[in-house]
Amino acid sequence: MRLILIFLIFVTSINLSKAQPNLVPNPSFEDKYTCINTSLLLEDYIYHWYGGRGYFNTCFSATSGADIPQNQFGNQMPKSGDAYSGIYTYGKNSYPIRHYIRTKLFSPLIQNNKYRVAFYVSLGDTLHAFNNSIGAYFAPDSLFTITNFVIDATPQIINSPTNNLDNKTVWTLVCDTFLANGGEKWITIGNFLNDSLSLITPLDSVCSQPNGWGCGAYYYIDDVSVTLVDETGIEEQELNNFILFPNPNKGSFRLQYRGTFSATNILSITDIYGKQLDQIEIINTTTEYENTRLKNGLYFYTIRQGIEELGRGKFMVIH
Repeated sequence: MRLILIFLIFVTSINLSKAQPNLVPNPSFEDKYTCINTSLLLEDYIYHWYGGRGYFNTCFSATSGADIPQNQFGNQMPKSGDAYSGIYTYGKNSYPIRHYIRTKLFSPLIQNNKYRVAFYVSLGDTLHAFNNSIGAYFAPDSLFTITNFVIDATPQIINSPTNNLDNKTVWTLVCDTFLANGGEKWITIGNFLNDSLSLITPLDSVCSQPNGWGCGAYYYIDDVSVTLVDETGIEEQELNNFILFPNPNKGSFRLQYRGTFSATNILSITDIYGKQLDQIEIINTTTEYENTRLKNGLYFYTIRQGIEELGRGKFMVIH
């Protein structure tokens, strides 16, 4: 029995040593200093977070509009704890309607290290559209150029076009990884795209009416995390037989396959909206790719052999 106990302690210590700390302070918005409902901004209620368009906690009164589970935007229990925040990512109007939440990380991100970013969202009940274009932007400071309420920035993390954020009952995970440039201290969450580029889907006939009152997308947000994958990205590379480098790049990279090809394969490049930008045949295990038309931003690649997907990944273009 004693030997078994020692072994379990040893295994547990190994697992704990591999776990990486969350760099996001107050990740589920629990650490508050007041429950007096006077504002929609996070900094008026909780520590470390700023912005938003609503803070919700079980401590609020039932008539405040900020109670949990019932509040002005719908009915939802937290993903964890007793609180969550909320933002508009779309509203039908003559100008884009956006709100963002941001916080300063516990420590700056390290250059060329891979980080996993995750947060949960749930669509508010009272709005009549959903929007798949929510993302996260990392920067050295909290200052941004805002045009018509849209932050002019290319997010390193953006929800997959196939991950529909239309669920009003359960929480949906938004999650991805990226390589840090180094020195990023702030994370900002929201929709960074104009209405013409956002992936917006009406839920009913309200959005087709002339005034479109209520045609928008409002999301509750909970459990935000930023964690180091590892110092070299080996953990993710082991799940994919393809290695793309350098990353970030200027539209030129080398794609290397750790294996042998038995047939011709197709390499497809798409943007963050799911639009295919390029498609080429690859027959060698090492492919040199160049596309100088690619602008600064995040792109995805997929390799297929017939209907079988051999691998996928993403890369950042920075000129």
